[in-house]
Amino acid sequence: MRRSLRTSMIMALAITACDDVSTPHPEPLDDVPDVAEWLDPAQQAALVGMPTPPVLPPFGGQPGLEPGQPVELAQDVPINLVFIGYEPDEIDPADVMAGLPETSVPRARYPGFYGGGRPLGLSFSFDYEAYWADEALEDALFEHLAQSGQEGEATAFQQLYNAQQANLVDVDPAVLYIDAAETEAWLADHLHQVVPGERDPGYTVYFVNWYGRPDFRFHVYGRPGQADPDTGYPFGDLSSRQIIGWGGSHHRGWFLDLSAGPEAWTSNWMVDSDDVDGDGLEDYRLPPVWEYAEGGYRDPSDLADDLGLVTRFVALDLLFTASPLFDPMATAPGLGGHKVVHIEVLEDDGDPAASGADIIDEQQVLDAFEDFQPYHHWDAALEVEDPIDEGAAQALRTFSGVEVTDGCWTDYGVPFLQLGCYFSQNLAQYVPAYGARDTVAEVFAFNTTDATMGDYFGVLGFADDNLVDGTQTHVYEFATPSTVAWGYGLTQTTIHELGHHHGLSHPHDGYDPELDLDFGPSASFYFAWLGSHSDTVMHYLDLSNDFGVFDRDNLYRAETAGHLARATESLELLDAWAVDHPTPLWVTLFEAAAQGWARAARQRFDDWEHLPAVASARVADSLLLVVRDALGLEPAPISTLVEPGLHPPLTCDVRMPGV
Repeated sequence: MRRSLRTSMIMALAITACDDVSTPHPEPLDDVPDVAEWLDPAQQAALVGMPTPPVLPPFGGQPGLEPGQPVELAQDVPINLVFIGYEPDEIDPADVMAGLPETSVPRARYPGFYGGGRPLGLSFSFDYEAYWADEALEDALFEHLAQSGQEGEATAFQQLYNAQQANLVDVDPAVLYIDAAETEAWLADHLHQVVPGERDPGYTVYFVNWYGRPDFRFHVYGRPGQADPDTGYPFGDLSSRQIIGWGGSHHRGWFLDLSAGPEAWTSNWMVDSDDVDGDGLEDYRLPPVWEYAEGGYRDPSDLADDLGLVTRFVALDLLFTASPLFDPMATAPGLGGHKVVHIEVLEDDGDPAASGADIIDEQQVLDAFEDFQPYHHWDAALEVEDPIDEGAAQALRTFSGVEVTDGCWTDYGVPFLQLGCYFSQNLAQYVPAYGARDTVAEVFAFNTTDATMGDYFGVLGFADDNLVDGTQTHVYEFATPSTVAWGYGLTQTTIHELGHHHGLSHPHDGYDPELDLDFGPSASFYFAWLGSHSDTVMHYLDLSNDFGVFDRDNLYRAETAGHLARATESLELLDAWAVDHPTPLWVTLFEAAAQGWARAARQRFDDWEHLPAVASARVADSLLLVVRDALGLEPAPISTLVEPGLHPPLTCDVRMPGV
């Protein structure tokens, strides 16, 4: 008893390195669980260099966890609007800020589709300030852009703009190609010249306008050299990947330069029509800045309002304080459990020389998530079924509409759902058993033919849900001769779809909490494609293979609140248990240590140290899971079940291949 008590006292004062042990059941119960029985190396690595929190909260101090009280992490969020190259008589910042929300309470979007889902426990209060760059900073930026840009031929979409009947100007035959991430880094380095230090941490939107100066050059931004990790296809060289904004590579900032382009992604090269897709509805876009003029595509008085729309629905809703697609806590492992990525490659193309396993690198997938969420222990495995079995092949053909036969989909009436229900019912046939406390992301990667994809030709993948309460289930992805010829392997798709599975939304579709509106880039919100002009593997531009600053902020905040919520549920269970049982000293010590780590998580959250915050919250959660597990207390449910419903998944498609 003395040795175990000493160990847990050390644990309470400072988390020490230890080995991962899969059986955290202390025997007998009057002994103290040893720290080596639950803390894995990934947790330890995430906590390196962090100060150890106190064991007990100070008398009169605020506890980290309050049983019976819902967890709500509130964050005051400064939003800096920096105008560079615009003049105060062109834009009234009050007009830009007129439609911006004061607060935001994000939610998990897929559970929301079914009318349920637990509260995320996050709320934001926005504080907006406008700043004007002085002449010296403007001169410095535009000189930098002129010197750093590489001259080249006008993009295909700038030439399409020139061919429009209603365009006000013609783009020069030679334009500058400018590195988007390097430009963002320059703005980050010079932010202190515009925004006072007390506004940091916070987020910054830079509205840039080079047009109208004597040194103006037509230009675009891009990611030169960016290529698919499997095929080597140079997506960064495509005309369709030359953009007008960027952010999230280096800091909590995003810039939009309407004097760049015109560009493909938001179709702002098209000024002869306001209906891009021919459906009879206006597709609202922000044209080049010179088109905000008398006789131009947009009235000059609309400029401030349009910048306000972008600030709200792109910067806030899609980038800075985005709502997750799924509840991130639904994939949180149990005590001592790992996060596992199991990739099942199903060979359905009949070509032995074209293996799907050759265009997927499970180690790169693993590396991406170990870097993204270092507070979890990650494992990855890849298996190949060559050839595909008939059950999976028929499920694929039914899903795609090529050969629809009766199956489990008939319970829902939508053949699209055959993949999800088939693999749910036959999971053990394809995926081996992992640890009971692991969470396994099952990825079914089909290497198939163009014809077999039928109605869904061009779909690269999707993250599925359970059709009950919006909880994530499996990932499906597809490679065909055409998608490979267009440059798409499976590694980037796997990272992207697993990003959804673990919670992330696209940067082009999301949720506005104040309006209770889930929206995507079409019709009145076509301009939401601008969110893709940011550093994240979650966009469709294929200009990033990893997770950016905004991804990390959003997921870490949601998981911090989630782990504190689960820890609070554990304390409630322990309080109920203690009514009928004497509380051993070791339980008191573990509860005290959990309170200390929870308080540290809250403090780090308040300090905008989001990675240390979630790592600390996970330790608090794990400490109480140790106690709960030792006492045999059943875990509380993570999400609230609602009535069964139907909402087909959002597929992730090829957009503008080869252009």
